[in-house]
Amino acid sequence: MSSASRSDARDQFDRLVDFLRRIEIVDTNELGIDLLLARLDEGSVEDYDYKFERISLDQEIPEELEGLFREKVESKRSALENESIRFSEYSLENRDRDQTFVQYEFSDNIPQFDNFGRLLEGQRFNHTTYTEPPKPEFQAIRLRDEDNDEMAIAFLHYSRRQIMGRTSWTRMKVGSEKHRKVDESLISIPDRVDAVYYDDLMYIFNQSKFEKVFDYLAEYERCADEVIDAIDDTDIPFHDFGMFKDAVYGNNRVLRLMYKVHERGTYEDLDSDDAKYIRDNFDTDVKFEENDEGEMAVKMDDKRDVWAVLRFFNDDHLDSPLTDEQYISLSKQDAG
Repeated sequence: MSSASRSDARDQFDRLVDFLRRIEIVDTNELGIDLLLARLDEGSVEDYDYKFERISLDQEIPEELEGLFREKVESKRSALENESIRFSEYSLENRDRDQTFVQYEFSDNIPQFDNFGRLLEGQRFNHTTYTEPPKPEFQAIRLRDEDNDEMAIAFLHYSRRQIMGRTSWTRMKVGSEKHRKVDESLISIPDRVDAVYYDDLMYIFNQSKFEKVFDYLAEYERCADEVIDAIDDTDIPFHDFGMFKDAVYGNNRVLRLMYKVHERGTYEDLDSDDAKYIRDNFDTDVKFEENDEGEMAVKMDDKRDVWAVLRFFNDDHLDSPLTDEQYISLSKQDAG
């Protein structure tokens, strides 16, 4: 993404703050503030088709939700202005960096975002409760102006810990002098916002929870399918390809690395000559042993060896043109 696009995204974040401040002085009441739950539509043939429903709120709560939304966005804007956090295009690699970000991503680039279209249409939804089955996948605070022309949506990952209900032996409301027993389930809204949608851009405050809301795991699995099929078609043999596949699909961290391998794309061009070059020139922890056909095949002693194997297919073995030394680079940046 160009620097101009980054600048535009940053300017739009300021416009989001302006929008939230404008509607603060407008009496939109509950008509302009929705707390929505998303559940998977069990009657749909699509894997990730969501059913959106609305929580009925007491008249004081919408204003508090609006305040939560505004506070979290303004706090991020202040942190950007004093340079205590960075503004960056969304990247999987940002999870592993020792920095705090506000990231941005165009909604067209977000997996499953087409299934969120009904949220953007400003329509009303049927009422629901947190305790109705099936469990919510996520929740959203949707704010609209008085003319329904402008909208912002805060996404919050859902956790069962928000509900103190049937599994609690007793529930008490905290009072100034006495704790009073209550019979109803108690619901809490977390003091955070994980991501914000505004005018075709998503601003990401919590990367891990954002990826859960938008089900990036399904995208990682799809990319892993493509990578594994391509590796299986190469002339680089494995002693136990099934162990390799099990190691990939059985660990979400490995799936995220597979996404990086897929994005880089070098696995498509690797062959047995490349494997021989790595064996001959690098002190690598990728194991190769002769198989029954007399070929040098990738050998995994257990599933933990998957990291070393993927470093090979991610082209992490590099030659220095200055020193003729060989290195393993886990955090490459293109220099072209």
